[in-house]
Amino acid sequence: MPQQDYVKAARPAPRTRKKANAPKPVPKLLIAAVLLLLIVFGYFLWHISHRPGAEQLAAEAAAAKPAKTEVLDELPQKPSKEPYTYIEELETKEVQVKADELESKKPATMYCGAFKTLDAAQQTKAKIAFAGLTASIKESSGKYRVVIGPYASRRQAQNDKNLLKRQKVADCWIPL
Repeated sequence: MPQQDYVKAARPAPRTRKKANAPKPVPKLLIAAVLLLLIVFGYFLWHISHRPGAEQLAAEAAAAKPAKTEVLDELPQKPSKEPYTYIEELETKEVQVKADELESKKPATMYCGAFKTLDAAQQTKAKIAFAGLTASIKESSGKYRVVIGPYASRRQAQNDKNLLKRQKVADCWIPL
């Protein structure tokens, strides 16, 4: 690919600027419609207030309001007996609960690797020992397994597994 000289190359044509948006015309029809609605609404209010008998209705309404406020200030009499009986029912209610016994916790063991050679298993066992846990090596079907445990509960095994994972010693698993 040939080398290009960008210094002597022609400059690109300048972009054409868009014309500034002309201000939109004032919507005269909309303003006229709003003013017409306001005038009609004002006439409607004036017509209601000046019809015959409007002053009489306003005076009657003003006279009726104080009577209602007096009624609202009075409190009703206290009932002689509590209408609800659920409090007494709850005091005498007995709840029977059936609880199944939980299975006893099984001891848990943690496996931290299966190796073909005894040297690799011993290296993993030493790393686990530096982390502060005791591991053992078990041989089965030609493989060497690094095992930690037994633990009294699965939770203790999980705590130690998390400890080894944080220290990046070994990736262990706990069978179900």
